Amino acid sequence: MSSYLLFLILGLGSGATYAILGQGLVLKYRSAGVVDFAHGAVAMFIAYVFINLRSFGELELPLVLLPHQISLNGGNGLNTGLAIVISLVYAAVLGLILYAIVYRPLQNASPLTRVCASVGVMLTLQAIAVLNYSTEPVATNPIFPSAGLSLAGITFPEDRLFFTGVVVVVSVALALVYRYTRFGLATRAGAENDKGAALTGISATRIAGQNWVIATVLAGGAGILIAPIASLDPTSYTLFVVPALAAALVGRIQSFWITALAGLLIGCAQSEIDKLVSVWSWLPQQGLPDSLPFVVIIVVMAVRARSVLARGGDSAERNPSVGLPRAPLRTAAACFVIGLILLFTLSNVLRFAFISSLTVTCIALSVVLLTGYVGQVSLAQMSLAGIGGFLLGHISTDWGIGFPWSLLLAGLAAVPVGLVIGLPALRLRGVNLAIVTLGFASALDAVLFTSESFTGGTGGLPIPPPRLPGINLAVSAGSGYRVAFGVMVLVIVILLGLLVARLRLSPAGRMLLAIRSNERAAGSIGINVAQGKLMAFGLAAFIAGIGGALTGYLQGELTADSFAAFTSIGLLAIVFVAGVGRIAGAVVAGVMFSAAGLFVTFLNLHLNIGSYQAIVAGLALVLTAVQNPDGITGTATGKGPAVALARLQDRVAVFAGTGVFAGTGRYRKRPAVPADGQAEEPAPEEGNHAPVQDQRL
Repeated sequence: MSSYLLFLILGLGSGATYAILGQGLVLKYRSAGVVDFAHGAVAMFIAYVFINLRSFGELELPLVLLPHQISLNGGNGLNTGLAIVISLVYAAVLGLILYAIVYRPLQNASPLTRVCASVGVMLTLQAIAVLNYSTEPVATNPIFPSAGLSLAGITFPEDRLFFTGVVVVVSVALALVYRYTRFGLATRAGAENDKGAALTGISATRIAGQNWVIATVLAGGAGILIAPIASLDPTSYTLFVVPALAAALVGRIQSFWITALAGLLIGCAQSEIDKLVSVWSWLPQQGLPDSLPFVVIIVVMAVRARSVLARGGDSAERNPSVGLPRAPLRTAAACFVIGLILLFTLSNVLRFAFISSLTVTCIALSVVLLTGYVGQVSLAQMSLAGIGGFLLGHISTDWGIGFPWSLLLAGLAAVPVGLVIGLPALRLRGVNLAIVTLGFASALDAVLFTSESFTGGTGGLPIPPPRLPGINLAVSAGSGYRVAFGVMVLVIVILLGLLVARLRLSPAGRMLLAIRSNERAAGSIGINVAQGKLMAFGLAAFIAGIGGALTGYLQGELTADSFAAFTSIGLLAIVFVAGVGRIAGAVVAGVMFSAAGLFVTFLNLHLNIGSYQAIVAGLALVLTAVQNPDGITGTATGKGPAVALARLQDRVAVFAGTGVFAGTGRYRKRPAVPADGQAEEPAPEEGNHAPVQDQRL
């Protein structure tokens, strides 16, 4: 029994981190309406700042390429207290900058836009940390006294009591400040109704900025506290946002005390599960503690989904506009011809990159369908692709089923999992659903993708090449990559693109758009909202599963790292930047923005910028969210590359004498986008006989 109690006490270290991070999330959401997925990344970055100050006396700036180190002590480390103070001040400045340039401009944006902006910040900070500090774990000396303390027959490090004390002090301070001071009253007023607060002289924007600074300092403090007991690396610290979200949800994103207690209990429970795993051999031996926050999130959302993440005065939701495919068969034929030309003319390396772009395009189509057409934010699409990919290996090897049936079965195998993920969508949407799906992806990482029998362990799972009678469709032949394999992938992706286009043009597509726009209104006219959502989740899972299987054929063997939770976040990022409401957005995401895709590989070959792709993707996501939420292929906001291209086409047409008269191009002046965000192309002005696109229900 004493050993069980010991593990409970040891869990107070990580529990304290979850508690403080969760309280920061409470502050950010209640004041600014943002569930900040970058909260763990901020804690990670401030922890790196602290360790460098403490060890080398160098202040690290969030920059790359440019000089980003400031020596404060001639190469000698600072004492611990001074390093903590400087790090927390650094966190305050970082929080103020992030709020001013990223989150304040999005105060009236849709939840999807806010989620994507925070994901962009997370990817940027994580990429900077990887470039400046590498991915190797970093350890530091204890902050609090860590001598053994004996109590009730067990001996444990006394720093666990200090961690708990810090949580208690922070909780008391936050509870008193936000309950009994004018600042706390102003924070509550701004959260409930920012316009009403403005009438009383309270600036909700200024109050939100101040709360964001406090929350960022809390994140930095949590990162510093956990650094001595958990080796610091860019990935694991960033994932701390999942248990922190679970703790905040238990506290209804309101109570500091309940959030703190939930965070401590989650940390203790995870530590206790580690003990139980070592005792009960029938339990999964890997990843079970990491799946606990997902269980907490599911339970909380299922029990009281409508009472959490609710703020007064929320603005009408604006969704990214949705494109209307024109002549999809002709477009598909043109894409096939262009793809063939590229496959035959590209060099060996670029041919592989182009095929890789096609596989990413396939998975991106599932995001377009689910997030663009139905408005459901899923952060588990790459996990579904992983299920399809790994099951392809088992279907082909263990069951002896060959291509193409193995490919279809792999896609179908992902459908039940997609439907399970879609069940919470019957009650949730937007940020709530994003949290649940992120937790689901984290649970799959922790339990399923760490199973050696499923993924093949560290060596990976071999994927037999596809074959047809008399046709060798293997990806490689000697030192080159076969054109035949590329043609196969091209045809499959085009067929799936036609499937999505057909869905968009069908009554089912209009039903999905109605659900996205207003679920209650859709239900009032006889649309089965639950059936529509589950259909979308199932079809999107099938497409993602096919994409994962194609990835398996391409790579020859799959590893779990290819489908980790953060790859789903990165996928959403690149599709959002490209245009989440359009099939063209999926193509642009695969060709231009995927890490191993054609454009990035080409730039890396000639400019050697491959290592900076993640930073570029993160910054592009932030800029897109702030400046043009429709993505670079969108036109509804009246700005962006797609609009510039359309205007150029108009000018060329006028110059060539095919326009009606100068200055009457379709994009000369953009009308205001309606509140529901469904507008895509404006109606042509009088005299312009371009066809009118029906983009609204």
